[in-house]
Amino acid sequence: MKKRVLILVVVSLVLVSLTGLTTVAEDFGGCENEDCHADIANNFTTSLHYTGTGMKSEYEVGAAGHFGINMDEYYSEWNCSNCHATTCEKCHEGGHGAQITIDTCDQCHFKKQTATFIGDMPLHKSKGPHADIHYEKGLTCIDCHTADEMHGDGLTYDKMADAVTTTCEDCHISPAKIVKDMEVKQYSTDISAHKTHENKLDCTACHSGWMLTCENCHLDTRKGTTFDSTQYYLGVGADGKITPFLKMTAMNESNATHTGWAEWFPHTITSDAKDCAFCHENKEVFCEGCEGQIMGKGGSFIPQEKIDKIFWTATATEGPTATPTTATATPTTTETPTTETPTTTEEPTPGFEAIFAISGLLAVAYLVRRYNR
Repeated sequence: MKKRVLILVVVSLVLVSLTGLTTVAEDFGGCENEDCHADIANNFTTSLHYTGTGMKSEYEVGAAGHFGINMDEYYSEWNCSNCHATTCEKCHEGGHGAQITIDTCDQCHFKKQTATFIGDMPLHKSKGPHADIHYEKGLTCIDCHTADEMHGDGLTYDKMADAVTTTCEDCHISPAKIVKDMEVKQYSTDISAHKTHENKLDCTACHSGWMLTCENCHLDTRKGTTFDSTQYYLGVGADGKITPFLKMTAMNESNATHTGWAEWFPHTITSDAKDCAFCHENKEVFCEGCEGQIMGKGGSFIPQEKIDKIFWTATATEGPTATPTTATATPTTTETPTTETPTTTEEPTPGFEAIFAISGLLAVAYLVRRYNR
């Protein structure tokens, strides 16, 4: 009887130990096979595209958390997973040789990113002020966003801003850079606006043509949302630079409100930067008096004393009728931003499970010898 028990213990330990020896990807229609795209498939299972973690975590600390909405139930009730790629064919329709186009991305990103990129308001319900210059030049999403961003890098992120690594300097501070047979215009400090704002402003602060404001979104019914393209706000990003801030006001069924803010890449880039007066003669742009929860990677509102100083300097030295200087460079950053350490979950160290399995077997062998005596 003792020997039978020992045999069962041995088998159980071996099975438990061996289950961790290899990481098995989800069923991705054969793409995950060892001889095909196993590494990509394994990474993909932790990506935001697959899990939707970014949206869930932001909602949980934002309006959903404020109103006591359970995000797991919300995610299920409103079929949020429909916009998350649980199969390879969600994006690679047709398999090998299938082309990724802007329509591929638009099936999920039509509310903000791709709509504004091509010059539309969200959901493509109406035209926006203008398209992004990169779209006008013939570029699509994957010309800027890398395969690692799409497929994941094997780490788990809880914020979209941490998972996205694309920056303007990837192209615009890269001499001799060629994209789709076009030479990319490089950042230059010869432009007075660049020299004045160096290390202070993100390129999107001046080179974003317009910004969305989301109002009256009822999370509990998903109705009532309106979008405005006439408001434009700047705040202090997590890296300390002035950057566009997206404003989102959500309501519940009792009409209580929650206002969230986040640094945001509007995808409305223009080569004609905003003139001096747009900011320096308009305190509203600096979000004077703004309140609400700052989401994403963090950041802050611009301090009132800083707003007063910028506004006073402009009016005192130039006057409200001064002719503004317009910078016309292609949107770029002045330096490579400091890389922040993202919130990540490391994958287990390879080989640890094998050591555990061997240790278990040695322990069982010792027990068997004791019993045989």
